[in-house]
Amino acid sequence: MAYLEQFKVDDISLENSQFTFILESPHTHEIDAGFPAAGETGVWMSKVLFNKDVSLGKLIKINSKSTPRVSILNSSQFPLQKSCYNPLELTGEFLSFLGIKDEYDHDIYKEKVKDKLKSKVGKEALLNFKNRLLNNIASCTQLKIIVFGVIAQCFFEEATQKQGSLTKYKEINWEGNYFSVIYAYHPSPKSGHWKKEKNKAHLRSMIE
Repeated sequence: MAYLEQFKVDDISLENSQFTFILESPHTHEIDAGFPAAGETGVWMSKVLFNKDVSLGKLIKINSKSTPRVSILNSSQFPLQKSCYNPLELTGEFLSFLGIKDEYDHDIYKEKVKDKLKSKVGKEALLNFKNRLLNNIASCTQLKIIVFGVIAQCFFEEATQKQGSLTKYKEINWEGNYFSVIYAYHPSPKSGHWKKEKNKAHLRSMIE
């Protein structure tokens, strides 16, 4: 759908990355900037992980020497928030898929997200993510992947048929590619998980 192209945000996918951060989806700041992690959440990630006050996307984009070599991939290249769009321009199928962001019961949320990924729009988004992730992994060696938040975890699990954990890195062999993966809580300042000192220390240990 041509209308959607104006909302598409490309990854920051770098060869020989030490780390790949998998996030959820772009929002208005990312659409305006043209790269991931450009908004409030990106600033918060940068502050917690690298003690910088510029957004993570910009920090990586300008090739800052204060960070390791990092790629940033959004699970969906298009926003998953209905508020980013004019709903009159969207198909019923796409609007239904955006229900992936609706308020959830934590115990069954992954199941509901994965159900959305089985829809026509969901399958297209998943295949797009799988191809981007494969290309990124293939260009790196000894890569460590950090998957941020439940929706990103669902994309990762459905694309790879593999699973990580919140506690430690897990070695993965996927389609002949070897890498390590770990899960992290969603980085939004509103979630509160990244504000706890214990969690901050754990997050920083992931990129050492």
